[in-house]
Order: sequence, then C-alpha cells, then structure tokens
Amino acid sequence: MEKNAVIINKKIATSTKILEVSGDIIVPDIKPDIVSIINTNGVPYIYKEDVGNGRVRFDGNIDTYVVYLADNGDTRSIQTTLAFSDSIEENEIKEACFSKQKITIETIEAKVLNERKISIKASLKVKCEVFEKTEVNITSDFNEIEGTQKLQETLGIKSLVGSNKVKSSIKEDISVDNSFAVAEILKTDIEVTNLENKISYNKVLAKADANVKIVFLAEDGRIGMASSTIPVMSFIDIEKVTDSHQCQVDYSTRNMLFKVNSKEQHSITCQIEFEVMCCVYETKTIDVIQDMYGIRNNISFSKKEIMVPVDSQASMERVNINERITVEDILNILDVNTKVRKVSSTKSGNYYNCECETILNIYYEADNRNGLNVKEVVLPFMIKLENDDNVDFEIGRKQFTVSNEVVNCDMEILARKVSSCERNVTVIEDVECSECEEENDYKMCMYFVKPGDSVWEIAKRFKVCMKDILAINNLENPDKLKVGDRLYIMR
Repeated sequence: MEKNAVIINKKIATSTKILEVSGDIIVPDIKPDIVSIINTNGVPYIYKEDVGNGRVRFDGNIDTYVVYLADNGDTRSIQTTLAFSDSIEENEIKEACFSKQKITIETIEAKVLNERKISIKASLKVKCEVFEKTEVNITSDFNEIEGTQKLQETLGIKSLVGSNKVKSSIKEDISVDNSFAVAEILKTDIEVTNLENKISYNKVLAKADANVKIVFLAEDGRIGMASSTIPVMSFIDIEKVTDSHQCQVDYSTRNMLFKVNSKEQHSITCQIEFEVMCCVYETKTIDVIQDMYGIRNNISFSKKEIMVPVDSQASMERVNINERITVEDILNILDVNTKVRKVSSTKSGNYYNCECETILNIYYEADNRNGLNVKEVVLPFMIKLENDDNVDFEIGRKQFTVSNEVVNCDMEILARKVSSCERNVTVIEDVECSECEEENDYKMCMYFVKPGDSVWEIAKRFKVCMKDILAINNLENPDKLKVGDRLYIMR
C-alpha cells in the first residue's frame, strides 16, 4: 500500500457580508460653511483580526474624503475615518486557523444635514475565508491485493511546505510641482502591482510596487495631482523552503496616513502599513484512486471527499473599449477611477454571454470654473466566457486623452478565470478484501447501455476489465457511450 502525505490549507468557513457604515462630521471652525457635496471617496482596510474558537472577528476603517462647495465659492474638503467591525461564526474555527479578507466599497455618499454638519453612509462588501492546516494521506496503490481494477487520475497536487506573514511599511514624502502649495487632500488611491518573489533556503524575498495617487487642493484654489511608485520589500522566514518551490504572496493594507507636510508645502507625507502573507508549495504528482473493484475478490472500502489545491491554468478573455465621452468644459483630467461588474449572463451552448459594464469616475478641472469636478460614466460591453463563476475583471490598459470637451477612452478589460485551482478528490480508506462466494458461469453476455452508464460502471458490475470491454467492442473513446448501444461482455 503506497501512501502520499499532502499538507493543505483546508477551507473550513467562508462568508460574504455587506456592511453598512455611517457617521456624522462636524465642519471645523476654520473651514467655511457647506453649500453642496461635490464628491465623496474613501479607502477601506482591515487593521486587526482575531481568530478564536468558533469565530473570526475583524476591525477596520474607511479613510474618507468629502469634497464640498463652500459658501464663498471655493472647493474644500473634510477628512474623517469611519470605523467598523464584524465577525463570522463557525464551530470548526480554531485558534490555530488563519483568515483572509477582501474588502471593497460598493457605494459611498455624503449628505448635507446643515451648513456645518455632514452625514456619510458607505456600503462595504467583505469576503472572509478561514483555513486550517491539515495533513491528508492519499493512497495511490494497493499492490497487496491481486486482480484489482482501479479508476484513477494523475494530479499535480500542491502540498504546503510552510507559511508565514509579516508586516511591511513604507513612508515617503511625495513631491508636487513647485508652483503648488498644498492646502488639503481631496482623494487618495493605492494599488499594489509588479509582484515578484525570490526564494532562497529558509527565506522568501517578496517585492512589489505601491502605486500612490493623490488629488489635492492648492492654497490658491487650483487642483493638482501627485503620484509616486514606492517599492515594498519584505523578508519572510519559512523553514525548508528552497528555490524549487512555488510561492504565493498576498498584500493587505492594514493602516495608512496621508497628510500635508507641515514643514514643506510642496510635498505630501504618505505612510502605509501592509500585511504580507506568504504560502509556499511543492507539487506532488499523485495517482489518485477514485474507485476500485476486484475481478476474483470482493473489495469493500469507505470514501471521503477532500478539496485540494492542484496545478492550475488561468484562462483570459479580452475586450477592447474605445469610446468618446463628452464632458462639458473639461480642461484636463486629474484621475479616473474604474470598476467593472457583471450585470447578467445567459447560457448559449457551451458558453455564457455576459452583459457587463465599466463604471468610470472622471475627476477633472473645468476651464470656466474652479475646483474639483466629477463625472460618472457607465460603458456597457458584452463578453463570451466558458464559465461565469468567480471571474475576476482587471484593467489591462487604460488611456484617457482630452480633445475639445471630448474624453477619448481607450481601455482593455481582462476577464481572468483560474480553472481547477482546487479539486474535490476522493480518498479511499478502510479497504477490506474477501473471496467471491459465487462463480459466474457465463462466458459471454450482451448488455444494452442504460441512462447514466459508463464503461467503468459496467465493467465493475460484471467484474471484468474495462480495457477488455473496449477491445471487444472496438470502442476508442470510453466517454462516448450512447443509451441503447449494444456491448458484448466476455469473461
């Protein structure tokens, strides 16, 4: 009996919640009264998680910026932080488990209660997954049992070598053009790109770039934009890791701070703290037995299903969007936020026709009025996918140019689907073998295929070799049986 030990991160709980977060802001005495809201934006993050027996609790913040039109005609902003917390409960969760969260803003808006008070309401989508490190033994051979027929599949199963997480932080003064004296921050964005990992013995070097963009208000009322690409580097200790292993690294924002540099008005201080989670795998090629029977023996056993990570291939579909968007009085673009969502899907043969839309929030300066201006545009598109479940949309390319109150939009939308990154695998246990008590006295019989039949099930029923049925009946493909087909069975 040949057994293969595989270490997996077993998913024991998953939960997707919509959290409603709200709060009121009092306008500071040093700022003018509010006339109307121009824009509300924010960046959410989870700064703390606590895994205990039976539950996972997480606490987070949304750093928000409310941009408003003041009674003196100026554009001003107020920054505030809204706190939230929630938990998921599951009996299988233990203190030794670990969790992953993904958080996005579904909607965010602010309303004027009076000239000195604002109400903010945000809807957050939080997906939480909880994992437990588990060892699974997969038996791939039963050499001690003679005449065994096995239905098996060769899989490349990713066995966990080790995992660890560390904190990594960046701090930088982002310079702006010397013609601007920064007064207030209106909007911030963070995106982690260019992930790269280098593995040496017992250590992983994780590198990435944090792309930071800031829209700000200058002392003279002009709007400006600053950006910087800041390297993020982490050394992660993991025992027994070598350069032959595969590495998966995830970055999560845990805290952030943006403020106007009090000593130098031509720069903005940026501080961001990340949690870097690293899992290292080795691929084990294993013949997984899904079913078995004996020709001369009776074989009984029990089965259990486990979910294991396997070598995967990512499929990707691309859609190009070229649109001309009219934006009245636009002078120049400061920033464009993009979000892609699937609206509906319709099955057509082996494919799904998915109706999607790209939502653009264009932040711009106008040539006849001061301050920050925002225009939301929805661009619909269609895409054909083999499977419409768990598809991640990304922006592969985006370019926006302005010409005579027209924004030329050139974008590439990537629909990324990772196929078979996890598989349900049958594990056979508690195998017992006994001699057949009855002898079949026939030499050949005729069988007509019934609904749900497979060559394997027919061979198992008659206790013959599957390859013999294929040979006698000249079947090249065992998956192309038809109901009513006549098969000859010979012993």
